[in-house]
Parts: sequence; structure tokens; C-alpha cells
Amino acid sequence: MKKKLLISLSSFGLVAGFWACGDGSVEPLNEETDGYVKAMLETQSIDFASQVADAKKNCAADVICENEMAKAQGSAIQIESSAAPTPESSDGNPPPVSSSSSRDFFNNFSSRGPIGQQSSSSVAPVVVESSSSEVNVPAGQFGTCFAGLSTAPKTSAELGESVTWTFKPNTAVIKTNELLKIMINWSFPNGTPDSYAGTQGKTTGLTSYSVSGTKTAVASVTSGGATQEVSCSPLRVNGQKIEGCKCMPTNIQPDVSKGESATWTASGCTSKANIIGYTWKGATADATGLVATAPVAAKDDEVKGVSFTVENDDSTAVTIQCDDAKAIDATKPDFLIEAANTGIEVPAGEASITIAISYANFNCQPTGSMVGGTIKCGSNVVTIGAANEWYINTPCSEPVVTVNLPVPAKCAVY
Repeated sequence: MKKKLLISLSSFGLVAGFWACGDGSVEPLNEETDGYVKAMLETQSIDFASQVADAKKNCAADVICENEMAKAQGSAIQIESSAAPTPESSDGNPPPVSSSSSRDFFNNFSSRGPIGQQSSSSVAPVVVESSSSEVNVPAGQFGTCFAGLSTAPKTSAELGESVTWTFKPNTAVIKTNELLKIMINWSFPNGTPDSYAGTQGKTTGLTSYSVSGTKTAVASVTSGGATQEVSCSPLRVNGQKIEGCKCMPTNIQPDVSKGESATWTASGCTSKANIIGYTWKGATADATGLVATAPVAAKDDEVKGVSFTVENDDSTAVTIQCDDAKAIDATKPDFLIEAANTGIEVPAGEASITIAISYANFNCQPTGSMVGGTIKCGSNVVTIGAANEWYINTPCSEPVVTVNLPVPAKCAVY
């Protein structure tokens, strides 16, 4: 592989700020570039012979000079490594550079502006490389790949939807200066198109699918002369829709004094394809998969984040969120109603009201607007949307009612 010695050019003058090494075997400089470098360094009163010797020694020892290179304030000239040794004079020093070649070298730079007035961006790097069959192969996984954008990965898509696949580089392996050079060839099995030849530095590819199922993609990434295939995370492409699903709160006020658990029921799911199953999260399903329970141990225990995912045989999956549950204890009520048509004062906030008599209806007369509050009587939940909505619209006969009120109220049963 190629090996280069590099010399920094300061933006304030032609100076040998550092030597650095590239990749490959260290070989002597050729006669012409050796002379050019010598001429440059001698104008700055720099010991050319010792600089070259130290640079060759560092390269042979695999000294890593990336930090020094990054800190350089000027452009870097990469000097060719020659296959033939530099001829030496009888006194052991490199032969002097001819006046014509030295003049041509400096004219090359003076054509862009006077020496000492060039910015690092105004001088194009001179790269002359030796030949070799070796390749600098980065060690480690080049990166990861997934559907969606890097800020919003996705796990499912619809038929005909335009899907973006994204390669995310592993910057510990692909260095910063290589990120704009990487090339990615994409393969999208069953996609339209089914392949895509990317452009330099671009890390995304686009396709769509006309058949449902689990899809993936492969990013063939080339960086630093090496190529690595990166398999992408799977994507579900949905087929026939699943509609109408609800999570019914069968018992989201379980009474721990009776050993009850929180329960929910999956209901209403329909599809033109066959529904093949329900998977619950945060609760345990029964044999049918439609009903799920979650235990509670003490009053005010909460069960949050329960959901179920329903699937059909056309690769479609839909996830439905369920209401949270909170345990009560009828033996330890926040408030107790022991007589009909006798109101009790209930403060703002959440409260559990135990009713110790038979009754048919429950209401709370507010002291102000209760918009946004809730009244829960078993599975019947009323969210108060207007100032005069302060009661359960259907008959309520549960032993415990839970209220969450924005203002104090007087609650009663009749």
C-alpha cells in the first residue's frame, strides 16, 4: 500500500510545521521531491536531513500522526514515496536541487498567490502516491442500518409507502474525514426499485413495497478502500387493515379488600384478512387472548402502560393502548356515603368514595366549573366537558366510585 510523508504549510509562510505518515511501507523520497523539500526547509533554516530521518523513523514505527495533522494550520503537501532509493553524493548528503526544478516548484505555488499569503483553502494538496496492492481496511463494524430517518426509525410501513432506509456510520471505525467519501450500494429485496447505487457521502436509499410481509435491506458500504455489507433491521409492511379495535376497561378500580385484579378486554377488531392473535404488554392474557389481568397489592397501586397488539395473516399489526388502573380498598375509603340524598363534601383532586347502601344514581354538585374532571363508576367513565355535566348519565350502582375533580363538590347518591 502507499506510504506518504506529509509536511504542513503554514498560512503565514512556508514552514515545515510537522511531518506525518500515511499507510504502507516507508521508502526513500525520490530525487526531485527530495530536492524540493530540502529547498523549502533550507529557506526556513531547518535541518532537512534530520527532519527526513525522523519522519521515516516515525513512519516505520507506525507512529499515528492524526492529531498533529488535524492541528496543522496550513495545507498539507503529501510527498511521494519512491520505490528507488534517493541517490546520494560522495559526502552522503542528497544532491542539491537544480535551480530550474526549484524554480518550477515555487512557481507552482506563487501562481496562486505570494508565499505567506495563501490560506489553507487556497492551496490544493499535492498528492503523488506510490503503487501497492495493500488496502487500509478499517477494523470493526462500519455501522448500523434501519428503516426511517436517523431521528425517527420505524418498524412498520404500509403498502405503496415510500420507505427510506438509513445507514448510520460507526464513527469509531469510519473516521470523520472519510464520512463524506463513503459509497453505499443498496439492495432492497422485493422492493421497487430493488437496488440503488448511491452517490458519494449519501447514507440513505429509497424504495417501496407492493407485497406485505417482513422486509429488510442490505447496505454495501465502501470506505477507506474496503467494502462491508451491513444488514438492516427488519421492517413490517402491513397488508389488509385492522380496524375498530378498542381496549375496554373491564375493571380498572380493583378492590384489594376483595382480592381483585385490574382487567381489560380487547374488543371490536375487524379485518378483511384473518385475525390470528393478540399479544398483551403490561398484563397477562387468558386463553382466548382477549382478556388480560394485572395484579394489585394495596390501595392506590397503579397499573400503567397496558396495551395489546392484534395481528392478521396479511402481516398487519395494530397496537392499542389501554386506560391506566388504580386500586381501591373498600375497607379504607377516602369518603363514605351511608345514606341516600345526603351529600358529602369532597375536595378537589382524586378521591375514592365508598357507598354503603343500595342506590341507582350518583352525582357531584360542584362549587365551580368541573370541566376536565372525571367520574368513574366501574367501567363507566365520564369526562366532564361542560359546567353542568356533574353526574353519571347512566345508572350507577357500584360500591366504590372514584372522582378526580378540579374544584370541591358535594357528592351524593339517590
